[in-house]
Amino acid sequence: MLEEELLQGRDSVLSFPINFSSVLTHLRQDMKDDWFFDAINYEDLLSDRKHLEGVITSLLEEGNGRYLGSKRTLFDIPKKGYGIRYSLETDFYDRFVYQAICSFLIPYYDPLLSNRVFGHRHRKKSKRDRYLFKSRIDLWSTFEGVTLTAFKAEKTLLATDLINYFENITVSSVREAFERKISYIKASGREKLYIRNAIATLCDLLAHWSYSDRHGLPQNRDASSFIANVVLSDVDRRMVAKGYDYFRYVDDIRIICESPQHARKAITDLISELRTVGMNINSAKTEILTSSTDTEIINSFFPGHDDRVSAINQMWRSKSRRIIIRSIPYIYQILEDCIEKKETQSRQFRFAVNRFTTLIESKLFDASSQMAHELIELVLTKLDEQAASSDQFCRLLASLELQDEHFEILENHLKNDEISIHGWQNYNLWLLLARKKKRTDELVSIAKDKITRRPDAAEIPAIFIYLCCIGAQEELTALTETYSADWPYIKRRYFLLSVSNATEDDRRPLISKLCYKTKGTINRALPYYQDGLPLRDRDVPNMLDIYEQLDPYE
Repeated sequence: MLEEELLQGRDSVLSFPINFSSVLTHLRQDMKDDWFFDAINYEDLLSDRKHLEGVITSLLEEGNGRYLGSKRTLFDIPKKGYGIRYSLETDFYDRFVYQAICSFLIPYYDPLLSNRVFGHRHRKKSKRDRYLFKSRIDLWSTFEGVTLTAFKAEKTLLATDLINYFENITVSSVREAFERKISYIKASGREKLYIRNAIATLCDLLAHWSYSDRHGLPQNRDASSFIANVVLSDVDRRMVAKGYDYFRYVDDIRIICESPQHARKAITDLISELRTVGMNINSAKTEILTSSTDTEIINSFFPGHDDRVSAINQMWRSKSRRIIIRSIPYIYQILEDCIEKKETQSRQFRFAVNRFTTLIESKLFDASSQMAHELIELVLTKLDEQAASSDQFCRLLASLELQDEHFEILENHLKNDEISIHGWQNYNLWLLLARKKKRTDELVSIAKDKITRRPDAAEIPAIFIYLCCIGAQEELTALTETYSADWPYIKRRYFLLSVSNATEDDRRPLISKLCYKTKGTINRALPYYQDGLPLRDRDVPNMLDIYEQLDPYE
């Protein structure tokens, strides 16, 4: 990359160039899939570059020229079955800096990655500059298509994934991987100085944010996936150098082998290579597949080759309202099958949810129909046993017309401490109730009780928004004296959003407790409220552009 191109139109608030506008655009895309999605989609902060620059500058002054980062908050997220993964939540400004480092480094490091690596690959400048990465759908389809050829060639496919992928990446392995590759980067001496500065900033912050002070990248972040690609790049190349027909998509690894015996040797070589970066395979998810393997098992590794998905895609590409409506039974069938078979973490389910909610938002599906009612009933019966899919379940429920008996089920779930054990699931449920503006004395009582008994729980910020949306302002203003600058960022932000309708006198106790990250939150956020409430829906797609407007990341 030419130095002039690097510096043109960029700002040097940190010790490496940043294009604020581009980074904000990239961050907006990344935040769409946040586990703890923002109630107003951070529109107030994503749209206010001047405020962002001011805060970053103030933080640098406070750190005597170093960006120190804030304390991260650790929450648990349910996984499929009975597993739990961690969520390292940082504030918006730390998210921006993390994304800025990724956006700056990826043009230099992505060319060094093997072309056998898919997932979070850099999209070079194009008319769609809002996307930093190539389409996940396209990359996954290529990954599936290439590895599917194993069966046509009468070969064996080793399929595995990495255990605790992000958790096992150490800060030292990140530093080593990035610094070791600097000599291979095509860049000027000045650019390489900036690159070293960005790496130093990254590793300092990771030590502050990580699961421990030594390992664990923030999960569900595009930047983390890019970093993991660089850390694993030497493993990728060494496996190919050993003669293996090797492919990787994020933490999914597939190797086309000559025979099952060859596949078993590949496993031992792969494990040896992974140990060099502190990783290992997930033996429970490792399979050696041949053309004689049960078709259902093979299909589980190739969800993109579901005929129903292909048919739906073809219908939607027509852009014909009549033809798109004909896809509804296929979409519903995927939803029903995935829920019944406990496959709601699959790509097919996410695909179907995206299409289904788009149909409703576009007024192409009757949200009060019998089909809709049956879907509501099915989802509500699976809340407890499929907690890992709560975000997708709530997205479906938010688009449908719930009745009193449905709200009663949600109420009973939230008040039962033995089943409402996942703070992240409850976070989604409270925001669902906020969107529906469903108020009962029992729900208000549950909300107040949780604020008192579990003030640090992940669901508390969502409870603030819920109380605001149902008009329970007295319950909120009673908490202004307890507001603390030591609260996690999301809790402080949501509390300020929720008391935006309170009088200035009621909000007065908050003034002395605000910092530059939170000052002015209410005034900045108000223009982005929906119907005067601190919530925002997704944009309703234009029917003429319904296919193109589907996020390629979904």
